[in-house]
Amino acid sequence: MTVHAVRETTASDSLVVVSTWRCRRGREGELARIAEARMGRSGVVLHEAGSPTYQVAHRFHDREEMARWLASPERMALHSALAEVADHVGAPERLSGLEPWFADAGRPPRWKMWLASFLGAYPLVVLFQWLVAAHVEKLPLLVRSAALPLVLLSLMTYVMMPVVTRVLAGWLAGD
Repeated sequence: MTVHAVRETTASDSLVVVSTWRCRRGREGELARIAEARMGRSGVVLHEAGSPTYQVAHRFHDREEMARWLASPERMALHSALAEVADHVGAPERLSGLEPWFADAGRPPRWKMWLASFLGAYPLVVLFQWLVAAHVEKLPLLVRSAALPLVLLSLMTYVMMPVVTRVLAGWLAGD
């Protein structure tokens, strides 16, 4: 039986499916090579040096794309090939909050995720205060209060975090 995790999402968010594998002794290098050769551009292999455990993560834009992948012959072939060098392990897990932004960095420590998020959010908050805050100050409290998170979260998700995680990729993945 295949175990995979699906993170709860909103309509505008991407879905992340994660399979966890434990390499058999002596086959450690093969899992990453097999996964990277067969999983396509939506996937990434997450692995901590020295650990026998690997996570194969895929991102999808919507549930239909995810469902097609989960039922695809390509996925079945990938899992069959991985099963030759590793055992499928782990209980379903949920990726939440900021973790999917950092999937390509191999799950850095939380303090690094926090700092990278701060570096992405701070300039947006300053720009919001400079360019937008004065224009919404006469609006009702609930509308005014919705403006910052709406702008901030939209720009963080689609603009800042892809750039920040790409620029800081080496630092995020390092010790």
